[in-house]
Amino acid sequence: MNQTLRTMLAVACCALAVQVSTVAQDASTAADAAPMLPAQAKVKSSTPSQVSQAARSLRRSMACEACGGDGVVVRQRTRKAERLFTKGQIYHEQDECSTCKGTGSAKPELIMQRFDALVLAMAGCPDELATSAPATKILAEVFDSITSYARTSSAEAIDKAAQRLAGGFGDQPGAPLVAIGVLKPSVDLGLGVPSMVMELPSGALIAIDDAQYHGAKSGDRALGAGVVRGRTVIGENDYLVIDRGFVLMVTSEKDLKIQEEDEEAARKAAREPAPNREPSIPPHDPDDDKMPER
Repeated sequence: MNQTLRTMLAVACCALAVQVSTVAQDASTAADAAPMLPAQAKVKSSTPSQVSQAARSLRRSMACEACGGDGVVVRQRTRKAERLFTKGQIYHEQDECSTCKGTGSAKPELIMQRFDALVLAMAGCPDELATSAPATKILAEVFDSITSYARTSSAEAIDKAAQRLAGGFGDQPGAPLVAIGVLKPSVDLGLGVPSMVMELPSGALIAIDDAQYHGAKSGDRALGAGVVRGRTVIGENDYLVIDRGFVLMVTSEKDLKIQEEDEEAARKAAREPAPNREPSIPPHDPDDDKMPER
């Protein structure tokens, strides 16, 4: 009897060992299949007041200091007098600003430097920032200025982020990243909630996790910013993950389609020659054929 019990116990133990081994292998396989991402990069702690200061600095830096963002400067000139002992005429004339070349924007290097400072300041106090009404109000005003700036041709400076990513630079963990692209459907990276995906002009994909402020949807052109966390590959897509940032809509999907249609119409008009028009003949008046009276 005891021998039978020992045999049954041994068989049960063997079966349990096989089951535990199978579960461990399944867990190992699932872990290998899951995307491996490093923990959130550590950044320097900040306060909401420092975020407000960084936001104001960014807003000031987006406008050229020489012309105040107008793109032109007003100069006072004097027209030479025509007669002797008479005063010349004083007048004012507008000239293109030589500092910004008429764009009204500051140097791109300064703008990107202030952008990075704002991103790091926001990442340093995400919880405190969400409960600070004064800082939130200032950020809302600055975000309006940012979207207005991103709609101009000067926003090409921000698109340099795409070139850095394509060249293998600008993806170090803990570094701030600011870029403009088109939002794509969100992706689940196993971080708790789906991450917003933005495709840059270079084709690079950015996954924005835990965005503090966002007001855009899939198909919109948007400005995304955050702190680089690392890279992960899901299927055939390689994502650069950034977190604790913000996403601002620059151009809606509807407006983008209208712009594309207008551009295509302009290209079509440029390709097709203008139609040959015959000279118009004025209407014939029957009275013109009558002989004049003598």
